[in-house]
Amino acid sequence: MKSVLVTVTEGFLGKHLVTALLKKGYKVYAIARSKKKGLDSSNPYLKLRYLDLNKIMCYIDEFPDGIDVMYHLAWSGVRPELRDDLNVQMSNINMSMDCMKFASAKGIKKVIFPGSTNEYLYYGKPLNKNAIPSPQNLYGASKTALRYLAGNYARKNNIEFIYAIITGIYASDRRDNNVIFYTIDKLLRGEKPCLTRLEQLWDYVYIDDVIEALILMGEKGKDGAVYAVGHGDNWPLYKYIEIIHKKIDPRLPLGIGEVPYSNGILPCSCIDLTDIHKDTGFEPKIDFDKGISLVIDRIKEEKKV
Repeated sequence: MKSVLVTVTEGFLGKHLVTALLKKGYKVYAIARSKKKGLDSSNPYLKLRYLDLNKIMCYIDEFPDGIDVMYHLAWSGVRPELRDDLNVQMSNINMSMDCMKFASAKGIKKVIFPGSTNEYLYYGKPLNKNAIPSPQNLYGASKTALRYLAGNYARKNNIEFIYAIITGIYASDRRDNNVIFYTIDKLLRGEKPCLTRLEQLWDYVYIDDVIEALILMGEKGKDGAVYAVGHGDNWPLYKYIEIIHKKIDPRLPLGIGEVPYSNGILPCSCIDLTDIHKDTGFEPKIDFDKGISLVIDRIKEEKKV
């Protein structure tokens, strides 16, 4: 792997991936939607383009032939309020298939497509290549559909295709509307977080480990593979919350079990790292204790400012 195309780069994952690829000396062709959130184009190894991916075939002459790997990260409608918007999710499928056509026309050798555990929340087992999708919204259903559409197109057009199932990503420069950041915010305010029993099994992975996994897929990943990416803890959610509680202030009350479940069916987001470790040698390096300390320290600093 010498040259890489990344779509789209102004997102959280895209920024980290492009930065890491440049540090490793790869030539990166990056696509962003807007200059407002673009990367610094002064790096000589970075070729940054601002364009509408829905019209990517109109820009085919602006990119060289034979790029080694395309990381297709572009996706709209990830926020909860847009996950069941049919028009938004269908536009993602059309845009992504145009990107596959672009890859074929430019002779791109390998495409890596990150999926989501939203596609598998009720599978009930650690996720691997044999996991059966169980999407509960149009976002998850569209991701699942695209996996098979893009994979089939890739096979017929001699493009290597890798699908990555990435579990819950956290980082010091990211704020999500989830139980981890809700708990951190409450405890730093000196307030009690009110939570369910948090018995569902979950896995969280620090951004640096995710980026390493993606780069290893580009370098060593096998055609047709489905790689699950995470840390591999697969703990009940309450264990993560207890770690956060001890780090901030164990004297504060912790309201685990005070909120009833909305139904009796618990989601699950667990990871089986066997295949990615076997094929690429990937091993996560940052455990939750270390990673969440970085997050908490960053939030504390921001609150001081």
